[in-house]
Amino acid sequence: TQNLRSLTNHIHLAELVKEHTEEPSFREQWQTERSMIEGETCYDILEDWIAAQCNPYQVLRLLCLQSLCAGGIKSGRYDTIRNQIVQVYGYEFMFVLNDLEKVGLIRRRETIWVDTSSSFNTLRKSLTLINAEVDTVEPDDIAYVSSGYAPLTVRLVQTAIRGWFGKDEVVKELQGRLIDITQHMPPEDLGTSMKRGAVGNLRSFAKSVVSTSSKKPTMIVMYLGGVSYMEISALRFLSRHPTFPYHIVTVTTKIINGSTLLQSLG
Repeated sequence: TQNLRSLTNHIHLAELVKEHTEEPSFREQWQTERSMIEGETCYDILEDWIAAQCNPYQVLRLLCLQSLCAGGIKSGRYDTIRNQIVQVYGYEFMFVLNDLEKVGLIRRRETIWVDTSSSFNTLRKSLTLINAEVDTVEPDDIAYVSSGYAPLTVRLVQTAIRGWFGKDEVVKELQGRLIDITQHMPPEDLGTSMKRGAVGNLRSFAKSVVSTSSKKPTMIVMYLGGVSYMEISALRFLSRHPTFPYHIVTVTTKIINGSTLLQSLG
């Protein structure tokens, strides 16, 4: 009876998800986001959404995504979109837009060309973030969780397993500092560990553990500031995959999505 109840709940949830994902508005948003990630500009769609008075945070999500993927938004076009947002949604969104510029989610670009050397474009190619041919019957790639896009943070987990050697271009485009060390017992201070550096790689370490135990070793992936459900799904998929050498435990300070992130800035 417990299995029957679980199956019934699963079927009802699947029906609700299917109903939502088949809505024209959802398909349009998904396709627009995918186009932006692949390097296209979708300013006309943004302006259409503003004119239709769509949810302002959905509009801001697309605006931020366009800026991040294209290396910024043309200054003249951004001024036009900014004025439209303020006129349609109210002057308070002027302050929200200012905050988005301050934190770097929106950037003005003075040149008229798309910045093909932008950080995201480089990472998309180097880490194969788009997999248009993902197998939906027997999936073997984390891009399966979003029908073709591999979450960047989870691709980085996969890269860390293989080691950072030869990934200088990837590391250069990432914000923040990369620290690659091997922990020892008794614990060492950070300065000593950094001088010693990483010994081997995480895959070889996992093999040595599995050789003495029937279970995969545990990897803790920590997100400070928040993690999305898509990233959690990709990590679960990765953890369950037979070729991945670790069992992943995800730790985070908060569950977020694009809208809640932007609302926290407002």
